[in-house]
Amino acid sequence: MNIISKLNKPKYIILFLIAIIIAIVVFGVLFIMSDRQHIVRKKIINNIEMAKGYVLINKQEKKLYKIKIISPKEMSISRKLSLTGRLTYAASLIKNISLKYSGYIEKIYLTRLGQKIKTFKPILEVYSPTVLDAENDFILAYENYLKIDYTEFKIGHFNYSKKIAKSFYNAAKTRLILMGISSKRIKQLKNNLVAKTDIIIKSPAGGVLIKKFINSGSHFRVGQKLLTIANLKTLWMTVKVPEKFTAYIHKNMFVTANFNDIHAEHKGLILSIYPFVSAKKDTTKIIIAFNNKKRFLKPNMYGKITIKTPPVKMLAVPAKSVFKIDRAAYVLISGGNGYFIPQKIIVGKKYHNFYPVIKGLKKGEKFINSLKFLTYFKN
Repeated sequence: MNIISKLNKPKYIILFLIAIIIAIVVFGVLFIMSDRQHIVRKKIINNIEMAKGYVLINKQEKKLYKIKIISPKEMSISRKLSLTGRLTYAASLIKNISLKYSGYIEKIYLTRLGQKIKTFKPILEVYSPTVLDAENDFILAYENYLKIDYTEFKIGHFNYSKKIAKSFYNAAKTRLILMGISSKRIKQLKNNLVAKTDIIIKSPAGGVLIKKFINSGSHFRVGQKLLTIANLKTLWMTVKVPEKFTAYIHKNMFVTANFNDIHAEHKGLILSIYPFVSAKKDTTKIIIAFNNKKRFLKPNMYGKITIKTPPVKMLAVPAKSVFKIDRAAYVLISGGNGYFIPQKIIVGKKYHNFYPVIKGLKKGEKFINSLKFLTYFKN
């Protein structure tokens, strides 16, 4: 008897129909359960997105998705800030050369920018009619002081004496000192009793010439900038630090720097931190000093700065336990009996797969270890 003839019998037809009905029922049940599970997941997502109400997770779901209840962990968190800047001259090592009298430039000993200068070496030779008059007055006062004895005599209505002559001499000397005339030159005037027409100006500090404002033969005014000299043994860098990181930095903290032209790390020291934050850019400035005795560094070099902040103890939660929606962060807090409440928290920048908790979660509070499974059902 072939298969077709068997199926024609009523008994086999009934069995075949029963098998089809059972298969339809099984598939229907499975579909309904799957659809119900999808609806439950959708409800969880919606509850989190709305940040209100509660969600319910049963034991089977906990086991299926390896869900555990944990507490925030206390961690020592240290940051590495990467910033950029350019080297410049140290403000404390810049000397602007100006004079306290007017005159003319007779000679400039510095011929080019970048030229090295040693301390107390001649840099300018000038002529000043004002200084020449003051020196002649000094010589005259000094000669009168030497000639007059200690007897007092009268010239017209003026009583003249050695004491008064000395006061004139001292006044003339003080005038020269206030003009910046050296004690050595004043001593020469006393010895020779002849005023000099030329004045040699010496460098007050060693360094290099970085600016030149005058030329030979030109006239200069009182207080006018003539030359600018900078010492390169220390260089500065001004760096902008985002406001949110200002709490991690402090004065006298060491930083490391890498420069494009030098394949070596250099250590720097934070000299100062600006006491205000820029309202437009939400940044503050710090000044970093670099030792440059070997002259490897040059002004205007571009550098990348790394600042390692001191460790700070903070509560932290695993990154996978945090669900972010529109920049807001949530965790599911345990309410007992399988109920979990979405709670908004404020977190910092991710640190080794953890988020430091700034606000919204206390020590010992219980929450779900991972919300990653929710993403499988969001669509």
